[in-house]
Amino acid sequence: MKESYKSTTRGAIYRKSRYRITAFCALVTGLVLLIAFAVAWQAARRQMSNADESLFLSQCQTVTAYVSSPYGVDTQTVLQFAGQNQLAVAVVDGGTLLTFVPDLQKETLTQLLASVQASAIGRGLYSSAAQSGNFMVQSAGQNWRCFLQGQAMSTTQWCNILVMQPVTVHSAEVLRLLAVYAAAFMLGWAALILMSAILARFAVRPIEQAQTEQIRFLASASHELKTPLAVISTSADLLKQKSQDLAEPCHLIQQQTRQMGRLIDDMLVLTNSNTGHWTLQLRPVLPEEAAMTAYETFQPVLARAEQMLVLEMPDAPLPMVLADEQRLQQILAILLDNAHTYASPGSAVALRVDFQHNQVRFWVIDHGPGIPDNAKQAVFTYFYRQTSKNECAATVENSAHHYGLGLTVATELANLQHGSLTVQDTPGGGASFCLVLPAKQHT
Repeated sequence: MKESYKSTTRGAIYRKSRYRITAFCALVTGLVLLIAFAVAWQAARRQMSNADESLFLSQCQTVTAYVSSPYGVDTQTVLQFAGQNQLAVAVVDGGTLLTFVPDLQKETLTQLLASVQASAIGRGLYSSAAQSGNFMVQSAGQNWRCFLQGQAMSTTQWCNILVMQPVTVHSAEVLRLLAVYAAAFMLGWAALILMSAILARFAVRPIEQAQTEQIRFLASASHELKTPLAVISTSADLLKQKSQDLAEPCHLIQQQTRQMGRLIDDMLVLTNSNTGHWTLQLRPVLPEEAAMTAYETFQPVLARAEQMLVLEMPDAPLPMVLADEQRLQQILAILLDNAHTYASPGSAVALRVDFQHNQVRFWVIDHGPGIPDNAKQAVFTYFYRQTSKNECAATVENSAHHYGLGLTVATELANLQHGSLTVQDTPGGGASFCLVLPAKQHT
């Protein structure tokens, strides 16, 4: 069974970057747009108020013209005009009060006139020296616009005209205007969010292309480097066969060549997984056989370092896992090599396999220096190396084997097989790595 899995790590990072740029631009533009609409809204409200004020002054001039007509005051016309425009008109002719209030009760009018007289301009309502002007008063919980016009006909005859109008709130017009502004704001903000998303995509695209080209270059370079390494290794074999004196230099050449080969293989795994070109051969694999193969491979390696490798498996048969057998062995090899490097001479390393919650778990347990809690996630990242006293005391051969890519490669391979790789402390000291793979479902 052959399946191809593409790593979504880089794609997720780029999407997250685009979302963040879009959200930031949307927030900033939305805030600016909101401030602009708030200013426009206040300006529109002020314009409505000014329009009402201008209309009131125009009505006052009309009332003044009706009252000051040389043909006498047309009472019916003034009353009709006042009723149509919600006006209250009071005329003080030589001290005599005449009122034209079609929709106002007497008590309300009395209270209103008292409020007018209490104001600065309205104080001269019954005086021949009344000051003309417009002003605002409050009476019975209602705001009123007022206009006082004093007219002197002679030294003894005078007439004061007072026009009053309640300040009404145009609720329907205000709500309609608010709805228009809200709709305009939402449409404008939606357009800005769309533009932000497009600009974010264009902003991130050069970075994505550069990263893709870099990974493609690493993959190509890694492939190209494998050929000269193979030639060097073969030439070293030939030199070793021809002269015994060259055995030690040739051994060092082969050793360094193998280390470079391992590094290149790790780089190939990471670049292939990042570019999404990795293909796995997923087949049913017996966990016992995979563990036994890894044990037989590494038992002599640990024995040379005076370390003991212990294989622990349950008595009951384990279910098969759907995995790439070669890549599963590569993960176990990385974990066992790690344990071999960091564990002290004379200590034991355990390779354990068990089954829990429909998952098969491969444990590699050592009793080395362990991993601090703040580094348990960092060990799976690129180029991280745990420095320990044991590693410093180890041979150059062991310490030079690790470039900080092994656990990263193991994590990538585990993810590609729908598994996971974690680490926890070993009771008594050390590190316990756990590879979890889902058990194959029976069909």
